[in-house]
Amino acid sequence: MKRWTEQQILSCLQQAANELEEFDTKQYTLWARSKDVPSLSTVIYKFGSWREAVQAAEIKMTYRYYSDEDILTALNEAAEELDVFTSQTYREWAKVAQAPSLTLISSRFGSWSNALREAKLQTTTARNNEERIIHALIEASAELERLTSQHYAVWAQEKGYPTVATIARKYGSWSYALFVLDIAPPKRKWDEEDVIAALRLAKHELNHFSILHYRKWAEGRNVPSTSTINALFGSWTAALKCLEEQKVMQ
Repeated sequence: MKRWTEQQILSCLQQAANELEEFDTKQYTLWARSKDVPSLSTVIYKFGSWREAVQAAEIKMTYRYYSDEDILTALNEAAEELDVFTSQTYREWAKVAQAPSLTLISSRFGSWSNALREAKLQTTTARNNEERIIHALIEASAELERLTSQHYAVWAQEKGYPTVATIARKYGSWSYALFVLDIAPPKRKWDEEDVIAALRLAKHELNHFSILHYRKWAEGRNVPSTSTINALFGSWTAALKCLEEQKVMQ
């Protein structure tokens, strides 16, 4: 085991204080792991305590304790002041504003993303993504005769707009995105031909065709619901029978 002199230990402490955003026992221990420097136990053994060692190294401790509420308040203040709000721009802002560091935030909440969720904030990138989705859906509702996920998917691919999957991830589902933006397509009065056409398409696209599979397939699509099918044909079975009869006639 290497024997460290007091002067060597003090030099290492000063080096750590210069490199670390926050200088405490936890951060020093993490910093020392991959370096040929005295361990925390060695520092304490040599000087009696961490505080004594820091004083001997003439390091000014400017550490301030931040509560979770202090951190969340700082995040909200930064989001309001910064034109571009990201972890990197926050890091620079925090240095000037003497606010909680990015390291402390990630350590306290587990990650930067978790802290943003607690503060009910979005980064500039997330906000921009949501704005792109909103813009795309509003434009699609104006241009497309029928705003269904299938029609939108083709239209969006040509324009390079957010995909149906991206929209569903953001809002939970395609249908809920339309609901939130109040641009859901108006309900129409379905007839038997519409039902047969929808059943034919569903049967073609689904590996397993049943009322439950159809109901799942119909979510987010502008097609007759199972309740509409039952109302028009009397039952799901009767609708399928009619579908088969038309298939034979063709």
